[in-house]
Amino acid sequence: MNETELIGRCINKEKQAWDIFVERYSRLIYWAIRKRLKASSFTFSEDDVQNIFQEVFLSILEGEKLTQLRDAKLICSWLAMIASNKAFDFMRGTLRNKQRFIADVILLKNKDCEQNLSDRETINILENIINTLSDREKIIISLNLLEEKTHKEISGILGIPINTASTIIARTKEKIKKELGKYGISGQSI
Repeated sequence: MNETELIGRCINKEKQAWDIFVERYSRLIYWAIRKRLKASSFTFSEDDVQNIFQEVFLSILEGEKLTQLRDAKLICSWLAMIASNKAFDFMRGTLRNKQRFIADVILLKNKDCEQNLSDRETINILENIINTLSDREKIIISLNLLEEKTHKEISGILGIPINTASTIIARTKEKIKKELGKYGISGQSI
């Protein structure tokens, strides 16, 4: 069965066609997920890859994405792009879950925070400051402070120029320091 026929039958929700589709393209999707995660120097487990793998197929089936494919000959690159995007979404989601720890990291790195205010007060202040940051700033500062990624690594993970990553890190740290200063806390060690 050629790609055009297979895709048409999948669009019509034929179970046998879906079984063939999954068998035919599983290795490609699995490879694309692992390639994206590895290229980003992101720490992941085999379970993470399997979860992303399942998400790719679910999004194609439930989201009826195959109807968006204009040329069946491009199916391989189209699937690799979807798998890569799902891997990126996974990385972004993982980092968002970690951003609540940013306040703790800043607190641990900043001796003045511990000396000037109680830990709970300081954490509340830091959480409020972090909540004012954009999602992009939160993700980038999480990678830098929590994952201890370099500017170059962050650039690779997010697919942005290294200068952009460096600028966002510097500006975000400056924002945090400025806000801490309003509470009489030095942010010099951030």
